[in-house]
Amino acid sequence: MNHRGMAGCGCLIVILIIIMLFTGALMHPITLRFLGTQFHYEDRIFTSDAIFVPRFPEDRNGELYAASFQDFSAGNGKAILVEDDTVLGTSIVELVNKMAKARNVKDDGIKRISASGEGLVKAQRVKEQIEKQGLRKIIIIVPDYASRRFHLMYDSARAGGKTLYLIKPVPVTYFSRDKWWKDSGSRGILAEEIFSISHYYLQRFKYGEKEMKDREKR
Repeated sequence: MNHRGMAGCGCLIVILIIIMLFTGALMHPITLRFLGTQFHYEDRIFTSDAIFVPRFPEDRNGELYAASFQDFSAGNGKAILVEDDTVLGTSIVELVNKMAKARNVKDDGIKRISASGEGLVKAQRVKEQIEKQGLRKIIIIVPDYASRRFHLMYDSARAGGKTLYLIKPVPVTYFSRDKWWKDSGSRGILAEEIFSISHYYLQRFKYGEKEMKDREKR
């Protein structure tokens, strides 16, 4: 009797069972909560030359800018660097200045940073602007879910740059880290974050080593 077909079916069943068990484990709240925490990264914060706030279009209520005002008022940074953009014909920096005045924060400490590109390429251009200003310690204010990615892009030890970048994650109301799988908005944000981190590694493979060598020659 030929048992090859039976053996093949048995292997297929085992594979399906493993896939089902793996999928079930992923769907468990403990596992999903653990996955959400893997995007978190945090540095110890101390007094720095400036506070940098990257542009996050999903931050519609300006929660990141409000957090930067708190650090600025606490003396953690001597200036706030805002990645500029345009919303309905209005500069982001102008909007941040209005927010600062409403909170009795002096807007003369708010400065503009403009950089094109995406991911690692944009980060490199931002770092070049910051280093040209002679700034050596920078606090980067980012949403909690993006802190791991920004640590990868601004990792001072890996890049070998002259400036130290400290990542400060901020909890935001539009993302639920502990129950992200129950909220469609949070699911979309985390999916986008996974894509962005994957894109970072692709860019790193394509540009990273060359850029690091160029920096060593400067």
